[in-house]
Amino acid sequence: MTTARGSYHHGDLHAALVDAGVALAREAGAPAVVLREVTRRAGVTPRAAYRHFADRAALLGAVARVSLAAMARTVEDRLVAAEDGAAALTAVGEGYVRFALDEPGLFEVALFAMDDMAVVDHPEAAGAGGRSPYHQLQDALARLVAEGRLDGAAVEGAALTCWSGVHGYATLAALGPLRSLPRAQRDAGAVAVVARLVGAVVSTGTAPGGERVGPEQRAPEQVGPEHASS
Repeated sequence: MTTARGSYHHGDLHAALVDAGVALAREAGAPAVVLREVTRRAGVTPRAAYRHFADRAALLGAVARVSLAAMARTVEDRLVAAEDGAAALTAVGEGYVRFALDEPGLFEVALFAMDDMAVVDHPEAAGAGGRSPYHQLQDALARLVAEGRLDGAAVEGAALTCWSGVHGYATLAALGPLRSLPRAQRDAGAVAVVARLVGAVVSTGTAPGGERVGPEQRAPEQVGPEHASS
């Protein structure tokens, strides 16, 4: 593989192109990840990229998988302290938003370059523990089922509710109109949104003895972002 000058053999061009795509996404989001600029940064001709990626969509897919893996690692950092299913679900939600706020460009690529759900099963989309963010969500819900706090039949609906709610807030706060708010206020908003989602999910379950989960077993009442501490 040669550079535009035709004199340099690249050791791992595929990785270099993906790295360049990740850097561009960090700088300016998904629209910035284009083959011509990626090859320029990698020091190769545009033609060289097509040996590794059929088109821009293929390149975006590779960058999306790297971004999902980075999100999974952010979630993993929070899951370490999760003592039960509710705490695990909270860690997944808050980690998701934290990644979106820390890395808005990668977040944009990670979720908006996904053509279908197949990407969540790709090894490159997983964190150190081998789980993608979607699998981390499923794992947290499975813990709630095992604890008797969520009906197994409600898992699919709970996953959709949690993902939709957290993704909606993350998009508003990282890429939408809420991005102009101070970071501390957006962080507090994330805590409130996630707590309400977790509380709603847990309230649909049953306690180990078979009785319905009562309010005292749900997530504590949360204050709004304007009252939360930074």
